[in-house]
Amino acid sequence: MKKNIIFCVYNLDIGGIETALVSLLNNLDYQKYNVYLFLVKKEGIFLDSIPKQVKIMDFNICESKNILFRKMMNFLKLQYFKLKYKNKFDFAAAYATTIKACTKLAYQFSKNNAIWIHGDFTKEYQGAALKKFVKYINAQKYSKVVFVSNSIKDNFAKAGIDFKGKCFVFNNFIDYKRIKRLAEEKNVKKRKTNLVNVSRHEEKSKNLLMILRCVKRLVREGYDFDLWMVGDGPNHNLYTTFVKENNLENTVFFLGRKSNPFIYYKAADAVVLSSVLEGNPVVFMEAKVLGKPIITTNVSDALIDVKDKYGIVTETDDESFYEGLKQFLDHGFHPLKFDPEKFNNDILQELEKVIGEN
Repeated sequence: MKKNIIFCVYNLDIGGIETALVSLLNNLDYQKYNVYLFLVKKEGIFLDSIPKQVKIMDFNICESKNILFRKMMNFLKLQYFKLKYKNKFDFAAAYATTIKACTKLAYQFSKNNAIWIHGDFTKEYQGAALKKFVKYINAQKYSKVVFVSNSIKDNFAKAGIDFKGKCFVFNNFIDYKRIKRLAEEKNVKKRKTNLVNVSRHEEKSKNLLMILRCVKRLVREGYDFDLWMVGDGPNHNLYTTFVKENNLENTVFFLGRKSNPFIYYKAADAVVLSSVLEGNPVVFMEAKVLGKPIITTNVSDALIDVKDKYGIVTETDDESFYEGLKQFLDHGFHPLKFDPEKFNNDILQELEKVIGEN
C-alpha cells in the first residue's frame, strides 16, 4: 500500500530551497508514495517542473492591506488545515524552515514528521536569540530534524541546541538530467576567460560586493577577464552603482534573473560564490554536474565537498577571495569527475529512512 506523504513550502519561485524541492520530487518513487505539496502561495516558475503525480494543496494566503483582516483570515485558514488534515498523512515535512504556515502545520499533518534546516541560522542568531528562533520554527515539536550539511548540524550542537538524537544529515538532490538538458538549449558566446556568479542580489548573506572589489583590484593589475552576474534582488542597484563608479562596465555584466542559468555555466570557465551564509549551496552541485571548477568562500561543507577536488575554497574576506580568484586566473583548476547518479541514490536511501521511520 502506498504511503501518503506531504512537503510544505511557501511557493515554487526561483530559489535554492525551491530548486532542491523540485529535484527531490523528481527523484521520488511514485509506485511507493502518493505525494502532496502544500503551498502557501500557488505560484512560481517551477510549477510546471514538478511531476504530474504530485497533488497540490493551496493555502492561498490572504494578503489584504487591512492588517487585522489579514491576520484573522490567515489564522482561520491555519485552523482549517490543522483540523481537516490532522494526522491524515504517513509522513509530513516542513521543507521551508522559516515559513510559519509550514512549520505550524507539518507536524499536525502527521505524527511521523520532519523539519528541514537549510541554512546555518547560528550565524544569524546567538544565545537566547537562537533559542527563540528554534522555538519560533517549532523545531523541537518535530520527530526528526534534517540538516543539509554537517557544518550546520555541528554548529547547532556547539550552540547548545540539542535535538536529542533525532538528527539526519544529507545534501539536497540534484536534477542532473534537467541541468544537462537545459545547458544545451543555447550556445552563449564568451569573449575571454569568464567567471559566472548565480545568486540572489542581497548583500547580507551573498556578500557580492566582495567579488566586485576583488575584480576591481585584478583589473587594475592587468588581468583580462569577464564576470557574468546572473540574478536580481533587493541590492541589485548597489552592485550596478559600484560597477559604474569604478569603470568596470567592460568587465562585469549583469544578465538579470534567468530561469535557465545553465547555458551560462556551460560557457563559463569557473563558477564563483562569495556567500557568508549558505546551507547546502545548489550552485556547488550545478557546477559539479557541468564540470565547472568552483571558487567559493568557506560556507557549508565546502572544505569537504569542494576543496582540492572541485575547486578553490577561500575565507570570507577580500584578501583571501582575491588570492583564490588570482590562483584560478593564473593556473586554472581541473575538477574531478562527478557522478550525480550515485550522489542522488545515496541521498534517496537517507530520505527513505526519514520517511519510513516512526
